[in-house]
Amino acid sequence: MKRIFTFFVVALVGVGSIRACMRKPQNLATDTMKVFVGYVQDTTQALLPNAEVTVGSQSVKTSWDGRFVFEGLPSGPKLTIRCEGYKPQKIELKDIDRTKPLVVALVPEAQKNKHKEDGGVYYTLGRGKSLRGGDAYYKTMATSATVESSADVMVDAVYEEAAELPHVLPYPSAANDVSAGKLTAGEVNDFAKWQLWPSIIDKTHKQFLNEWRLEARERYTVQVVNKRGYPIVNYPITLTDEHGNTVYQAMTDNTGKAELWNGLVMLNSERVTINEPRWKTIVVDEECDHTDEVDVLFVFDATGSMGDELRYLQAEMKDVIARASQATGGLTIRTGAVVYRDHGDEYLTRISRLTEDIKTTQSFIDKQEANGGGDYPEAIPEALMAALNSAGWNENARARIAFLILDAPCHQDSTTIALLHEQVLNAAAQGVRIVPVVCSGIGESGELLMRSIALATNGTSFFLTDDSGIGLPHLKPTTDSLKVEHLNDMLVRTIVEFSTMLQCSNDSLDEQIVHDQIVNNFVPNPFDAKDLENDPSIPHGEGVHYLVDVSGKLITIYEGSIEDFELSILSVRLPYGVYFIKTYIDGQWYTKKILLTP
Repeated sequence: MKRIFTFFVVALVGVGSIRACMRKPQNLATDTMKVFVGYVQDTTQALLPNAEVTVGSQSVKTSWDGRFVFEGLPSGPKLTIRCEGYKPQKIELKDIDRTKPLVVALVPEAQKNKHKEDGGVYYTLGRGKSLRGGDAYYKTMATSATVESSADVMVDAVYEEAAELPHVLPYPSAANDVSAGKLTAGEVNDFAKWQLWPSIIDKTHKQFLNEWRLEARERYTVQVVNKRGYPIVNYPITLTDEHGNTVYQAMTDNTGKAELWNGLVMLNSERVTINEPRWKTIVVDEECDHTDEVDVLFVFDATGSMGDELRYLQAEMKDVIARASQATGGLTIRTGAVVYRDHGDEYLTRISRLTEDIKTTQSFIDKQEANGGGDYPEAIPEALMAALNSAGWNENARARIAFLILDAPCHQDSTTIALLHEQVLNAAAQGVRIVPVVCSGIGESGELLMRSIALATNGTSFFLTDDSGIGLPHLKPTTDSLKVEHLNDMLVRTIVEFSTMLQCSNDSLDEQIVHDQIVNNFVPNPFDAKDLENDPSIPHGEGVHYLVDVSGKLITIYEGSIEDFELSILSVRLPYGVYFIKTYIDGQWYTKKILLTP
Protein backbone atom coordinates (compact mmCIF):
# COMPACT_ATOMS: atom_id res chain seq x y z
CA MET A 1 0.00 0.00 0.00
CA LYS A 2 1.31 3.43 -0.86
CA ARG A 3 2.63 5.62 1.90
CA ILE A 4 1.52 9.18 2.37
CA PHE A 5 4.32 11.72 2.73
CA THR A 6 3.83 14.52 5.23
CA PHE A 7 5.64 17.84 4.98
CA PHE A 8 5.86 20.16 7.95
CA VAL A 9 5.14 23.81 7.35
CA VAL A 10 7.82 25.13 9.68
CA ALA A 11 10.44 22.57 8.62
CA LEU A 12 9.89 20.58 5.45
CA VAL A 13 10.90 16.97 5.96
CA GLY A 14 13.66 15.86 3.63
CA VAL A 15 13.73 13.13 1.06
CA GLY A 16 13.24 9.63 2.36
CA SER A 17 10.74 7.02 3.41
CA ILE A 18 8.52 8.86 5.87
CA ARG A 19 5.40 7.17 7.14
CA ALA A 20 2.33 9.22 8.04
CA CYS A 21 -0.45 8.14 10.37
CA MET A 22 -3.27 8.88 8.01
CA ARG A 23 -5.06 6.94 5.35
CA LYS A 24 -5.29 7.59 1.67
CA PRO A 25 -8.38 9.75 0.97
CA GLN A 26 -11.35 7.42 1.04
CA ASN A 27 -13.51 6.90 -2.03
CA LEU A 28 -16.97 6.43 -0.56
CA ALA A 29 -18.40 5.27 -3.86
CA THR A 30 -16.22 2.16 -3.94
CA ASP A 31 -15.38 1.41 -0.32
CA THR A 32 -18.50 -0.72 0.09
CA MET A 33 -17.02 -2.88 2.81
CA LYS A 34 -17.11 0.01 5.26
CA VAL A 35 -19.94 2.22 4.02
CA PHE A 36 -23.13 1.89 2.02
CA VAL A 37 -23.47 4.68 -0.55
CA GLY A 38 -26.26 5.68 -2.86
CA TYR A 39 -27.64 8.57 -4.91
CA VAL A 40 -31.20 9.81 -5.20
CA GLN A 41 -32.38 11.66 -8.30
CA ASP A 42 -35.56 12.26 -10.26
CA THR A 43 -36.36 11.05 -13.75
CA THR A 44 -34.60 14.05 -15.34
CA GLN A 45 -31.39 13.06 -13.49
CA ALA A 46 -31.71 16.00 -11.12
CA LEU A 47 -30.05 15.09 -7.82
CA LEU A 48 -32.49 15.36 -4.93
CA PRO A 49 -31.34 16.87 -1.62
CA ASN A 50 -33.10 16.22 1.70
CA ALA A 51 -34.56 12.89 0.58
CA GLU A 52 -35.05 10.59 3.57
CA VAL A 53 -33.46 7.17 3.26
CA THR A 54 -34.48 4.60 5.89
CA VAL A 55 -33.24 1.08 6.61
CA GLY A 56 -34.69 -0.55 9.71
CA SER A 57 -34.04 1.86 12.58
CA GLN A 58 -31.38 3.82 10.67
CA SER A 59 -32.34 6.96 8.77
CA VAL A 60 -30.25 9.53 6.88
CA LYS A 61 -30.96 12.39 4.49
CA THR A 62 -29.31 13.09 1.17
CA SER A 63 -27.01 16.09 0.92
CA TRP A 64 -27.07 18.75 -1.81
CA ASP A 65 -25.42 16.32 -4.19
CA GLY A 66 -28.17 13.72 -3.75
CA ARG A 67 -25.83 11.40 -1.88
CA PHE A 68 -26.54 9.33 1.21
CA VAL A 69 -24.05 7.33 3.26
CA PHE A 70 -24.64 4.69 5.92
CA GLU A 71 -21.65 3.94 8.12
CA GLY A 72 -21.37 0.19 8.01
CA LEU A 73 -23.75 -2.12 6.21
CA PRO A 74 -27.31 -1.35 7.32
CA SER A 75 -29.51 -4.18 8.58
CA GLY A 76 -33.12 -4.56 7.60
CA PRO A 77 -35.21 -6.15 4.86
CA LYS A 78 -35.94 -3.02 2.84
CA LEU A 79 -34.58 0.40 2.02
CA THR A 80 -37.20 3.14 1.81
CA ILE A 81 -36.68 6.50 0.07
CA ARG A 82 -39.05 9.42 0.57
CA CYS A 83 -38.89 12.94 -0.83
CA GLU A 84 -41.56 15.63 -0.82
CA GLY A 85 -43.43 15.71 -4.14
CA TYR A 86 -42.27 12.23 -5.18
CA LYS A 87 -43.64 8.73 -4.78
CA PRO A 88 -41.88 6.76 -2.03
CA GLN A 89 -39.83 3.83 -3.25
CA LYS A 90 -38.96 0.61 -1.41
CA ILE A 91 -36.10 -1.66 -2.44
CA GLU A 92 -35.31 -5.14 -1.15
CA LEU A 93 -31.80 -5.01 0.28
CA LYS A 94 -31.20 -8.68 -0.49
CA ASP A 95 -31.50 -7.88 -4.22
CA ILE A 96 -28.88 -5.12 -4.19
CA ASP A 97 -25.36 -5.66 -5.49
CA ARG A 98 -23.40 -3.83 -2.82
CA THR A 99 -20.22 -3.77 -4.87
CA LYS A 100 -21.85 -0.97 -6.88
CA PRO A 101 -23.25 2.35 -5.72
CA LEU A 102 -27.04 2.40 -5.54
CA VAL A 103 -28.75 4.91 -7.83
CA VAL A 104 -32.44 5.48 -7.19
CA ALA A 105 -34.68 7.63 -9.39
CA LEU A 106 -37.90 8.87 -7.82
CA VAL A 107 -40.98 9.65 -9.90
CA PRO A 108 -43.19 12.69 -9.21
CA GLU A 109 -46.44 11.72 -7.56
CA ALA A 110 -48.43 12.42 -10.72
CA GLN A 111 -46.49 9.91 -12.82
CA LYS A 112 -46.81 6.18 -13.19
CA ASN A 113 -44.05 4.27 -11.49
CA LYS A 114 -42.11 1.72 -13.53
CA HIS A 115 -38.98 -0.05 -12.44
CA LYS A 116 -36.05 -1.54 -14.24
CA GLU A 117 -33.31 -3.57 -12.61
CA ASP A 118 -29.86 -3.11 -14.07
CA GLY A 119 -27.03 -5.06 -12.46
CA GLY A 120 -27.85 -4.10 -8.90
CA VAL A 121 -28.47 -0.44 -9.74
CA TYR A 122 -32.15 0.51 -9.62
CA TYR A 123 -33.56 3.14 -11.94
CA THR A 124 -37.09 4.44 -12.20
CA LEU A 125 -38.20 5.14 -15.74
CA GLY A 126 -40.48 8.01 -16.64
CA ARG A 127 -40.80 11.12 -18.72
CA GLY A 128 -39.80 13.45 -15.93
CA LYS A 129 -41.20 16.85 -15.10
CA SER A 130 -41.77 19.29 -17.91
CA LEU A 131 -39.50 22.29 -18.05
CA ARG A 132 -40.83 25.40 -16.42
CA GLY A 133 -42.28 27.80 -18.95
CA GLY A 134 -41.83 31.53 -19.13
CA ASP A 135 -39.03 33.79 -20.22
CA ALA A 136 -35.43 32.96 -19.44
CA TYR A 137 -33.82 35.10 -16.77
CA TYR A 138 -30.72 36.99 -17.83
CA LYS A 139 -28.21 38.33 -15.41
CA THR A 140 -27.89 42.06 -15.06
CA MET A 141 -24.20 42.55 -14.41
CA ALA A 142 -22.83 45.56 -16.30
CA THR A 143 -20.46 43.62 -18.50
CA SER A 144 -19.82 46.60 -20.75
CA ALA A 145 -18.15 48.47 -17.91
CA THR A 146 -15.87 45.52 -17.29
CA VAL A 147 -14.97 45.07 -20.93
CA GLU A 148 -14.31 48.75 -21.50
CA SER A 149 -12.06 49.01 -18.47
CA SER A 150 -8.35 48.34 -18.68
CA ALA A 151 -8.66 44.78 -17.41
CA ASP A 152 -5.82 43.81 -19.70
CA VAL A 153 -3.43 46.31 -18.10
CA MET A 154 -1.40 45.14 -15.14
CA VAL A 155 -0.40 47.93 -12.80
CA ASP A 156 3.20 47.57 -11.61
CA ALA A 157 3.36 44.02 -12.95
CA VAL A 158 6.26 42.53 -14.82
CA TYR A 159 4.63 43.86 -17.97
CA GLU A 160 2.99 47.27 -17.82
CA GLU A 161 0.55 46.52 -20.57
CA ALA A 162 -0.96 43.32 -21.92
CA ALA A 163 -0.42 42.52 -25.57
CA GLU A 164 -2.67 40.12 -27.43
CA LEU A 165 -1.02 37.94 -30.01
CA PRO A 166 -2.22 38.42 -33.59
CA HIS A 167 -5.03 36.14 -34.69
CA VAL A 168 -3.85 33.26 -36.81
CA LEU A 169 -7.10 31.34 -37.24
CA PRO A 170 -10.10 32.13 -39.44
CA TYR A 171 -12.77 32.82 -36.84
CA PRO A 172 -16.38 32.36 -37.92
CA SER A 173 -18.99 35.00 -37.33
CA ALA A 174 -21.96 34.25 -35.14
CA ALA A 175 -24.28 32.19 -37.28
CA ASN A 176 -27.16 29.77 -37.00
CA ASP A 177 -24.72 26.94 -37.67
CA VAL A 178 -24.35 25.57 -34.17
CA SER A 179 -21.42 23.22 -34.61
CA ALA A 180 -18.07 22.53 -33.01
CA GLY A 181 -15.12 24.75 -33.82
CA LYS A 182 -16.97 28.06 -33.47
CA LEU A 183 -16.06 29.27 -29.99
CA THR A 184 -12.69 30.91 -29.39
CA ALA A 185 -10.75 31.19 -26.15
CA GLY A 186 -7.40 31.88 -24.56
CA GLU A 187 -5.57 30.04 -21.81
CA VAL A 188 -4.12 31.63 -18.69
CA ASN A 189 -1.87 29.08 -17.02
CA ASP A 190 -0.88 30.81 -13.80
CA PHE A 191 1.62 28.07 -12.96
CA ALA A 192 3.50 28.84 -16.16
CA LYS A 193 3.19 32.60 -15.55
CA TRP A 194 3.82 32.50 -11.83
CA GLN A 195 5.90 35.68 -11.98
CA LEU A 196 2.73 37.64 -12.81
CA TRP A 197 0.48 36.21 -10.12
CA PRO A 198 1.73 38.32 -7.17
CA SER A 199 0.82 41.50 -9.03
CA ILE A 200 -2.69 40.19 -9.58
CA ILE A 201 -3.43 39.32 -5.97
CA ASP A 202 -1.50 42.25 -4.49
CA LYS A 203 -2.59 45.02 -6.86
CA THR A 204 -5.05 44.60 -9.72
CA HIS A 205 -7.43 42.16 -7.98
CA LYS A 206 -6.55 42.72 -4.34
CA GLN A 207 -10.00 44.14 -3.54
CA PHE A 208 -11.61 40.78 -4.33
CA LEU A 209 -9.51 38.63 -1.98
CA ASN A 210 -11.80 39.16 1.00
CA GLU A 211 -14.85 38.27 -1.08
CA TRP A 212 -13.69 34.71 -1.69
CA ARG A 213 -11.09 34.21 1.07
CA LEU A 214 -8.96 32.17 -1.31
CA GLU A 215 -5.36 33.30 -1.49
CA ALA A 216 -3.12 31.04 -3.54
CA ARG A 217 0.17 32.58 -2.54
CA GLU A 218 2.45 30.26 -0.57
CA ARG A 219 3.00 27.30 -2.86
CA TYR A 220 4.84 24.02 -2.32
CA THR A 221 5.61 21.66 -5.20
CA VAL A 222 6.47 18.04 -4.47
CA GLN A 223 7.83 15.69 -7.13
CA VAL A 224 7.57 11.92 -6.58
CA VAL A 225 9.63 9.57 -8.77
CA ASN A 226 10.84 6.01 -8.50
CA LYS A 227 14.48 4.93 -8.45
CA ARG A 228 14.65 4.90 -12.25
CA GLY A 229 13.32 8.45 -12.48
CA TYR A 230 9.79 7.71 -13.67
CA PRO A 231 7.01 9.86 -12.21
CA ILE A 232 4.59 8.22 -9.77
CA VAL A 233 0.98 9.24 -10.27
CA ASN A 234 -1.83 9.35 -7.65
CA TYR A 235 0.60 9.57 -4.73
CA PRO A 236 -1.02 11.29 -1.71
CA ILE A 237 0.97 14.16 -0.21
CA THR A 238 0.02 16.04 2.97
CA LEU A 239 1.27 19.41 4.18
CA THR A 240 1.10 19.80 7.98
CA ASP A 241 2.09 22.35 10.57
CA GLU A 242 4.54 21.82 13.41
CA HIS A 243 1.77 20.31 15.55
CA GLY A 244 0.83 17.72 12.93
CA ASN A 245 -2.35 19.50 11.86
CA THR A 246 -3.22 19.02 8.21
CA VAL A 247 -2.81 22.20 6.17
CA TYR A 248 -3.32 20.81 2.66
CA GLN A 249 -3.70 17.51 0.84
CA ALA A 250 -3.04 16.75 -2.81
CA MET A 251 -2.30 13.89 -5.20
CA THR A 252 0.55 13.71 -7.68
CA ASP A 253 -0.45 14.25 -11.30
CA ASN A 254 0.70 12.57 -14.51
CA THR A 255 4.10 14.25 -14.18
CA GLY A 256 4.50 13.04 -10.59
CA LYS A 257 3.96 16.51 -9.12
CA ALA A 258 1.62 17.65 -6.37
CA GLU A 259 0.81 21.30 -5.67
CA LEU A 260 0.17 22.23 -2.03
CA TRP A 261 -0.69 25.56 -0.43
CA ASN A 262 -0.20 27.13 2.96
CA GLY A 263 -2.96 29.52 3.99
CA LEU A 264 -5.12 29.03 0.91
CA VAL A 265 -8.35 29.81 2.77
CA MET A 266 -6.89 32.15 5.38
CA LEU A 267 -5.90 35.80 5.46
CA ASN A 268 -2.23 36.81 5.46
CA SER A 269 -2.23 37.49 9.19
CA GLU A 270 -3.19 33.85 9.86
CA ARG A 271 -0.61 32.21 7.60
CA VAL A 272 2.41 30.51 9.14
CA THR A 273 5.65 32.17 8.08
CA ILE A 274 8.32 29.80 6.78
CA ASN A 275 11.59 30.10 4.89
CA GLU A 276 12.01 26.56 3.66
CA PRO A 277 12.47 25.45 0.03
CA ARG A 278 9.25 25.37 -1.96
CA TRP A 279 10.37 22.46 -4.15
CA LYS A 280 11.06 18.90 -3.00
CA THR A 281 11.73 15.67 -4.86
CA ILE A 282 11.02 12.32 -3.22
CA VAL A 283 12.41 9.03 -4.54
CA VAL A 284 10.26 6.04 -3.62
CA ASP A 285 10.71 2.32 -4.04
CA GLU A 286 7.62 1.94 -6.22
CA GLU A 287 6.86 0.66 -9.69
CA CYS A 288 5.27 3.15 -12.09
CA ASP A 289 2.18 1.04 -12.64
CA HIS A 290 -0.10 3.77 -13.95
CA THR A 291 -3.26 2.79 -15.78
CA ASP A 292 -4.44 3.85 -19.23
CA GLU A 293 -7.65 5.32 -17.80
CA VAL A 294 -8.70 8.99 -17.80
CA ASP A 295 -11.83 10.59 -16.31
CA VAL A 296 -13.23 13.77 -17.89
CA LEU A 297 -16.26 15.51 -16.37
CA PHE A 298 -18.05 18.57 -17.77
CA VAL A 299 -19.67 20.77 -15.10
CA PHE A 300 -21.69 23.57 -16.64
CA ASP A 301 -24.09 26.34 -15.75
CA ALA A 302 -27.50 25.98 -17.43
CA THR A 303 -29.18 29.14 -16.16
CA GLY A 304 -30.86 31.62 -18.49
CA SER A 305 -27.84 33.85 -18.92
CA MET A 306 -25.98 30.98 -20.60
CA GLY A 307 -28.50 31.03 -23.44
CA ASP A 308 -26.21 33.04 -25.73
CA GLU A 309 -23.50 30.36 -25.66
CA LEU A 310 -24.89 27.10 -24.28
CA ARG A 311 -25.84 25.54 -27.63
CA TYR A 312 -22.34 26.16 -28.97
CA LEU A 313 -20.78 24.82 -25.77
CA GLN A 314 -22.88 21.67 -26.08
CA ALA A 315 -21.51 21.14 -29.59
CA GLU A 316 -17.95 21.72 -28.37
CA MET A 317 -18.30 19.29 -25.47
CA LYS A 318 -19.67 16.56 -27.73
CA ASP A 319 -16.83 17.13 -30.20
CA VAL A 320 -14.23 16.90 -27.43
CA ILE A 321 -15.77 13.69 -26.11
CA ALA A 322 -15.61 12.14 -29.57
CA ARG A 323 -11.99 13.20 -30.14
CA ALA A 324 -10.50 12.58 -26.71
CA SER A 325 -9.70 8.88 -26.97
CA GLN A 326 -7.99 9.21 -30.34
CA ALA A 327 -6.09 12.32 -29.26
CA THR A 328 -4.65 10.54 -26.22
CA GLY A 329 -3.38 7.62 -28.25
CA GLY A 330 -6.15 5.20 -27.38
CA LEU A 331 -6.41 5.72 -23.64
CA THR A 332 -9.68 4.64 -22.02
CA ILE A 333 -11.63 7.87 -21.57
CA ARG A 334 -14.64 7.93 -19.27
CA THR A 335 -16.86 10.99 -19.59
CA GLY A 336 -19.71 12.44 -17.61
CA ALA A 337 -21.49 15.71 -16.97
CA VAL A 338 -23.01 17.78 -14.18
CA VAL A 339 -25.39 20.60 -15.02
CA TYR A 340 -26.48 23.12 -12.40
CA ARG A 341 -28.68 26.16 -11.83
CA ASP A 342 -29.50 27.78 -8.48
CA HIS A 343 -31.63 27.39 -5.38
CA GLY A 344 -35.30 27.93 -6.20
CA ASP A 345 -34.96 26.81 -9.81
CA GLU A 346 -36.54 23.68 -11.28
CA TYR A 347 -33.47 21.74 -10.18
CA LEU A 348 -30.19 22.47 -8.44
CA THR A 349 -27.92 19.86 -10.05
CA ARG A 350 -28.33 17.08 -12.58
CA ILE A 351 -25.74 14.43 -13.27
CA SER A 352 -24.68 11.86 -15.82
CA ARG A 353 -22.12 9.70 -14.05
CA LEU A 354 -18.76 8.90 -15.57
CA THR A 355 -18.98 6.11 -18.12
CA GLU A 356 -17.09 4.62 -21.06
CA ASP A 357 -20.27 4.92 -23.14
CA ILE A 358 -19.75 8.33 -24.74
CA LYS A 359 -23.27 8.26 -26.22
CA THR A 360 -24.72 8.38 -22.70
CA THR A 361 -22.83 11.57 -21.90
CA GLN A 362 -23.56 13.12 -25.29
CA SER A 363 -27.27 12.38 -24.98
CA PHE A 364 -27.39 13.91 -21.50
CA ILE A 365 -25.63 17.09 -22.66
CA ASP A 366 -27.98 17.39 -25.65
CA LYS A 367 -31.06 17.44 -23.41
CA GLN A 368 -30.01 20.47 -21.35
CA GLU A 369 -31.54 23.91 -21.84
CA ALA A 370 -30.72 27.35 -20.44
CA ASN A 371 -33.39 28.62 -18.06
CA GLY A 372 -33.88 29.94 -14.56
CA GLY A 373 -31.26 31.70 -12.49
CA GLY A 374 -32.97 34.97 -11.71
CA ASP A 375 -30.08 36.65 -9.90
CA TYR A 376 -26.41 36.85 -10.83
CA PRO A 377 -24.69 34.24 -8.60
CA GLU A 378 -25.29 30.53 -9.14
CA ALA A 379 -24.83 27.26 -7.21
CA ILE A 380 -21.17 26.51 -7.98
CA PRO A 381 -20.28 24.88 -4.61
CA GLU A 382 -23.26 22.56 -4.86
CA ALA A 383 -22.32 21.67 -8.44
CA LEU A 384 -18.75 20.88 -7.36
CA MET A 385 -20.09 18.83 -4.47
CA ALA A 386 -22.17 16.76 -6.89
CA ALA A 387 -19.20 16.44 -9.25
CA LEU A 388 -16.77 15.31 -6.55
CA ASN A 389 -19.05 12.99 -4.58
CA SER A 390 -21.58 11.62 -7.04
CA ALA A 391 -19.83 11.29 -10.42
CA GLY A 392 -18.06 8.00 -9.62
CA TRP A 393 -14.42 8.98 -10.12
CA ASN A 394 -11.82 6.28 -10.75
CA GLU A 395 -9.21 6.75 -8.03
CA ASN A 396 -6.68 4.82 -10.13
CA ALA A 397 -7.08 6.93 -13.29
CA ARG A 398 -3.91 8.65 -14.46
CA ALA A 399 -5.90 11.90 -14.79
CA ARG A 400 -9.17 13.22 -13.35
CA ILE A 401 -10.26 16.45 -15.04
CA ALA A 402 -13.32 18.62 -14.38
CA PHE A 403 -14.06 21.39 -16.89
CA LEU A 404 -16.12 24.02 -15.02
CA ILE A 405 -18.04 26.02 -17.65
CA LEU A 406 -19.81 29.11 -16.32
CA ASP A 407 -20.58 32.80 -16.64
CA ALA A 408 -21.08 33.81 -13.00
CA PRO A 409 -19.50 33.15 -9.59
CA CYS A 410 -21.35 31.79 -6.57
CA HIS A 411 -23.17 33.54 -3.74
CA GLN A 412 -21.02 35.21 -1.09
CA ASP A 413 -22.81 34.41 2.16
CA SER A 414 -20.65 32.70 4.76
CA THR A 415 -22.33 29.29 4.37
CA THR A 416 -21.78 29.24 0.61
CA ILE A 417 -18.17 30.39 0.88
CA ALA A 418 -17.46 27.68 3.48
CA LEU A 419 -19.01 25.06 1.19
CA LEU A 420 -16.95 26.37 -1.73
CA HIS A 421 -13.73 26.10 0.28
CA GLU A 422 -14.62 22.56 1.31
CA GLN A 423 -15.14 21.47 -2.30
CA VAL A 424 -11.92 23.07 -3.53
CA LEU A 425 -9.95 21.31 -0.80
CA ASN A 426 -11.75 18.03 -1.56
CA ALA A 427 -10.91 18.33 -5.25
CA ALA A 428 -7.22 18.81 -4.47
CA ALA A 429 -7.21 15.86 -2.05
CA GLN A 430 -8.89 13.62 -4.63
CA GLY A 431 -6.58 14.74 -7.43
CA VAL A 432 -9.41 16.22 -9.50
CA ARG A 433 -7.96 19.05 -11.59
CA ILE A 434 -10.51 21.83 -12.14
CA VAL A 435 -10.24 23.79 -15.39
CA PRO A 436 -12.62 26.79 -15.44
CA VAL A 437 -14.00 27.85 -18.82
CA VAL A 438 -15.15 31.45 -18.32
CA CYS A 439 -18.00 32.64 -20.55
CA SER A 440 -19.52 36.09 -21.17
CA GLY A 441 -20.83 37.95 -18.15
CA ILE A 442 -18.20 37.23 -15.54
CA GLY A 443 -16.23 40.13 -14.04
CA GLU A 444 -12.82 40.56 -12.43
CA SER A 445 -14.03 39.25 -9.07
CA GLY A 446 -15.17 36.02 -10.71
CA GLU A 447 -11.93 35.92 -12.71
CA LEU A 448 -9.89 35.90 -9.50
CA LEU A 449 -12.08 33.14 -8.06
CA MET A 450 -11.73 30.93 -11.13
CA ARG A 451 -7.98 31.34 -11.41
CA SER A 452 -7.58 30.66 -7.68
CA ILE A 453 -9.61 27.45 -7.98
CA ALA A 454 -7.46 26.36 -10.92
CA LEU A 455 -4.26 26.95 -8.93
CA ALA A 456 -5.63 25.22 -5.84
CA THR A 457 -6.45 22.07 -7.83
CA ASN A 458 -3.42 21.97 -10.16
CA GLY A 459 -5.49 23.08 -13.14
CA THR A 460 -5.46 25.91 -15.68
CA SER A 461 -7.96 28.57 -16.83
CA PHE A 462 -9.73 29.23 -20.14
CA PHE A 463 -11.46 32.47 -21.11
CA LEU A 464 -13.83 32.72 -24.08
CA THR A 465 -13.05 35.65 -26.36
CA ASP A 466 -15.04 37.92 -28.66
CA ASP A 467 -13.21 36.66 -31.75
CA SER A 468 -15.92 34.11 -32.55
CA GLY A 469 -18.66 36.74 -32.66
CA ILE A 470 -20.76 34.49 -30.42
CA GLY A 471 -22.37 35.66 -27.20
CA LEU A 472 -22.20 38.84 -25.18
CA PRO A 473 -18.89 40.67 -24.57
CA HIS A 474 -16.24 38.60 -22.81
CA LEU A 475 -13.86 39.67 -20.08
CA LYS A 476 -10.23 40.09 -21.08
CA PRO A 477 -8.25 38.32 -18.36
CA THR A 478 -5.45 40.15 -16.63
CA THR A 479 -2.25 38.70 -18.06
CA ASP A 480 0.72 39.62 -20.22
CA SER A 481 -0.53 38.02 -23.44
CA LEU A 482 -3.38 35.84 -24.58
CA LYS A 483 -3.07 33.49 -27.53
CA VAL A 484 -6.47 32.95 -29.12
CA GLU A 485 -7.39 29.43 -30.17
CA HIS A 486 -10.46 27.34 -30.88
CA LEU A 487 -11.99 26.18 -27.61
CA ASN A 488 -12.49 22.58 -28.66
CA ASP A 489 -8.81 22.27 -29.59
CA MET A 490 -7.84 23.70 -26.20
CA LEU A 491 -10.05 21.22 -24.35
CA VAL A 492 -8.62 18.26 -26.23
CA ARG A 493 -5.08 19.57 -25.79
CA THR A 494 -5.58 19.87 -22.04
CA ILE A 495 -6.81 16.29 -21.78
CA VAL A 496 -3.66 15.20 -23.64
CA GLU A 497 -1.36 17.35 -21.45
CA PHE A 498 -2.93 16.11 -18.22
CA SER A 499 -2.78 12.44 -19.21
CA THR A 500 0.47 12.01 -21.21
CA MET A 501 2.99 9.82 -19.38
CA LEU A 502 6.21 8.06 -20.22
CA GLN A 503 5.92 4.34 -20.80
CA CYS A 504 7.24 2.54 -17.73
CA SER A 505 10.38 0.49 -18.28
CA ASN A 506 12.91 -1.49 -16.30
CA ASP A 507 15.58 0.80 -17.73
CA SER A 508 16.29 4.40 -16.76
CA LEU A 509 14.97 7.14 -18.99
CA ASP A 510 17.03 8.03 -22.02
CA GLU A 511 16.95 10.85 -24.53
CA GLN A 512 15.15 8.90 -27.22
CA ILE A 513 12.26 7.97 -24.96
CA VAL A 514 11.90 11.54 -23.76
CA HIS A 515 12.12 12.97 -27.27
CA ASP A 516 9.64 10.56 -28.80
CA GLN A 517 7.05 10.59 -26.07
CA ILE A 518 7.10 14.11 -24.68
CA VAL A 519 8.68 16.67 -26.96
CA ASN A 520 6.44 15.73 -29.86
CA ASN A 521 3.41 16.31 -27.65
CA PHE A 522 4.67 19.59 -26.26
CA VAL A 523 2.28 22.51 -26.65
CA PRO A 524 4.02 25.89 -26.93
CA ASN A 525 1.86 27.74 -24.40
CA PRO A 526 3.28 29.73 -22.65
CA PHE A 527 6.02 29.77 -25.30
CA ASP A 528 5.82 30.89 -28.90
CA ALA A 529 6.68 28.28 -31.49
CA LYS A 530 9.77 30.30 -32.47
CA ASP A 531 11.14 29.73 -28.97
CA LEU A 532 11.48 26.04 -29.70
CA GLU A 533 12.66 26.48 -33.27
CA ASN A 534 15.42 28.99 -32.59
CA ASP A 535 16.48 27.70 -29.16
CA PRO A 536 18.76 30.73 -28.69
CA SER A 537 21.75 30.61 -26.41
CA ILE A 538 21.22 32.54 -23.20
CA PRO A 539 23.85 35.27 -22.77
CA HIS A 540 25.97 35.56 -19.65
CA GLY A 541 24.78 37.96 -17.00
CA GLU A 542 22.36 38.49 -14.17
CA GLY A 543 18.68 37.98 -14.83
CA VAL A 544 15.44 36.33 -13.79
CA HIS A 545 15.21 32.66 -14.81
CA TYR A 546 12.22 30.32 -14.84
CA LEU A 547 12.37 26.53 -14.98
CA VAL A 548 9.31 25.07 -16.73
CA ASP A 549 8.38 21.45 -17.44
CA VAL A 550 6.99 20.12 -20.71
CA SER A 551 3.39 20.75 -19.65
CA GLY A 552 4.16 24.46 -19.32
CA LYS A 553 4.02 24.43 -15.53
CA LEU A 554 6.47 26.64 -13.66
CA ILE A 555 8.75 24.67 -11.33
CA THR A 556 10.96 27.34 -9.81
CA ILE A 557 12.22 30.93 -10.19
CA TYR A 558 15.84 32.01 -9.75
CA GLU A 559 17.41 35.47 -9.74
CA GLY A 560 21.12 35.68 -10.53
CA SER A 561 23.47 34.32 -13.16
CA ILE A 562 22.36 31.69 -15.63
CA GLU A 563 25.43 29.60 -14.75
CA ASP A 564 24.48 29.47 -11.08
CA PHE A 565 20.90 28.64 -12.02
CA GLU A 566 21.96 25.68 -14.15
CA LEU A 567 24.17 24.40 -11.33
CA SER A 568 21.26 24.69 -8.90
CA ILE A 569 19.07 22.65 -11.26
CA LEU A 570 21.63 19.86 -11.33
CA SER A 571 21.87 19.87 -7.54
CA VAL A 572 18.14 19.17 -7.15
CA ARG A 573 16.84 15.66 -7.69
CA LEU A 574 14.51 16.37 -10.61
CA PRO A 575 13.03 13.47 -12.58
CA TYR A 576 14.78 12.67 -15.82
CA GLY A 577 13.27 14.38 -18.83
CA VAL A 578 12.99 17.59 -20.83
CA TYR A 579 12.76 21.02 -19.20
CA PHE A 580 12.90 24.59 -20.45
CA ILE A 581 14.67 27.58 -19.00
CA LYS A 582 12.90 30.85 -19.73
CA THR A 583 15.10 33.79 -18.83
CA TYR A 584 14.76 37.56 -19.02
CA ILE A 585 18.06 39.43 -19.48
CA ASP A 586 18.54 43.02 -20.65
CA GLY A 587 14.94 43.44 -21.73
CA GLN A 588 14.75 40.28 -23.86
CA TRP A 589 13.35 36.78 -23.36
CA TYR A 590 15.40 33.67 -24.13
CA THR A 591 14.48 29.99 -24.06
CA LYS A 592 16.80 27.05 -23.59
CA LYS A 593 15.86 23.39 -23.67
CA ILE A 594 17.68 21.14 -21.20
CA LEU A 595 17.64 17.36 -20.92
CA LEU A 596 18.23 15.60 -17.63
CA THR A 597 19.39 12.01 -18.08
CA PRO A 598 20.86 9.33 -15.80
